[in-house]
Amino acid sequence: MMNHALSDLEKRLAWERETLCHPERIWPRTLTDDAGEPVLDVLIIGAGLAGISIATRLQRMGIANFRLYDENPAGQEGPWATYARMVTLRTDKRLHGPDGGFPSATFRAWYEAQYGSQHYHDLTLIPKEQWMAYLVWLRQVFNLPIVNKTKIRRLIPHKLGFRVEFENEQGLQTVVARRVVSATGLNGAGGRRIPFDLSAISDSLWKHSRDDIDFSGLKGKRVAVIGGSASALDNAATALDAGAASVELFIRRERHPERNVMRYLEFSGMYRSFIEMPDSLRLEVSRVSLENAVPPPLWSIERCTAYDNFAFRMGVGWSALHQEGDELVITLSNGQQQTVDFIILGTGFDVDLRRVDYLAEIVDDIKLWQDVAQTGNDAIGQSMGRYPYLGRHFQCRGRSPETDSLVANLIIANTAATVSGGPGAVGINGCSFSSARIVEGLVQSLYLQDADYFVRGLDDFEHSEFTGYSSLVGS
Repeated sequence: MMNHALSDLEKRLAWERETLCHPERIWPRTLTDDAGEPVLDVLIIGAGLAGISIATRLQRMGIANFRLYDENPAGQEGPWATYARMVTLRTDKRLHGPDGGFPSATFRAWYEAQYGSQHYHDLTLIPKEQWMAYLVWLRQVFNLPIVNKTKIRRLIPHKLGFRVEFENEQGLQTVVARRVVSATGLNGAGGRRIPFDLSAISDSLWKHSRDDIDFSGLKGKRVAVIGGSASALDNAATALDAGAASVELFIRRERHPERNVMRYLEFSGMYRSFIEMPDSLRLEVSRVSLENAVPPPLWSIERCTAYDNFAFRMGVGWSALHQEGDELVITLSNGQQQTVDFIILGTGFDVDLRRVDYLAEIVDDIKLWQDVAQTGNDAIGQSMGRYPYLGRHFQCRGRSPETDSLVANLIIANTAATVSGGPGAVGINGCSFSSARIVEGLVQSLYLQDADYFVRGLDDFEHSEFTGYSSLVGS
């Protein structure tokens, strides 16, 4: 059955896009590579939240020659349909960002068109399935050029930017792109954080919270989860929902943190201006945000404690792990041992561009924070030092003047941007600000690179302002 309210909203969005997209000229010059193949102006790696946010704004700025590549099937971009195991988003329902700045493309407009304003008013938090459906709708209504089930393999330096090697069902292919945006989320800047050597442990007995997990196979099993994040709790709850015999959650902290410093940082002044602050202040904020763990939502805790076969093990870490037959024996920080059938690592993600395969040919040329500042010798300082030192439009900077012009063609819109751009740089709350800044930089760099071409075009420009008008003006 057709939803007339949603259809009306889509017509309204078309009107807004027509109204606000002046001038409507598609302006970047058309380029081809040495083989005569078309060159993309922008190639976006990842078609999740950040990728869509940037793509809708590129369209609004008159840049149409772009493409998004995502390794997942259509409708599974980002974490929402895969490894995000919460029931709802943890952020405010009023969030916006992937809408391109159009009111009729906001989540609220989409939701109210289907369920009504009162239902939105009564909505506390956005169910993750609804959020994914909204992102799919944006893909469709903006007609975004997304290529799914495609893996980026290499960024090869090219005189026009990068020759991008990618692989999909058609095999290995390449395309030249003037700019590349890495919009690959939490997992796309270094990968899973694995705090133990698991080389001697069977892959069937453990998983990271980012992995595909067959929770139905955990029915009747003793499960141990390590980590105090909301993600760790969500995975513990999902195992309980699937019928695990017991789930124990091990957290090194003695108690859950209650202060969420991210809430203090959520205002437009910070989002818009963080990347313009002196390095010393950016490092200070980054250290505070990394030192102070974001507390898990109360409802994530209650989702677990609703089960009698769940237990928190606060103030208890793991010092060793080994396999005995089909069981795992954990040596705890208090010296005790615990035998379980399966473990889930809710230990987060690392930022280390050397672990991003497609950056192998340029990673040595990318300037890091440790190249420009003393970030500290402790674990947090060393971690901050590995983050890329980005320019004001999230572009990479080179370690030398010779490499700067090359790596500046790579824009970082994943978690690796947070020390340079702020804790909310690529999260749901801050993506409307970061995507606008990124697109502003893309527009400026593409135009300035071709400014001489456009100015020279004045000589050949022929147009009469009188064509089509009556000779009797005002008659």
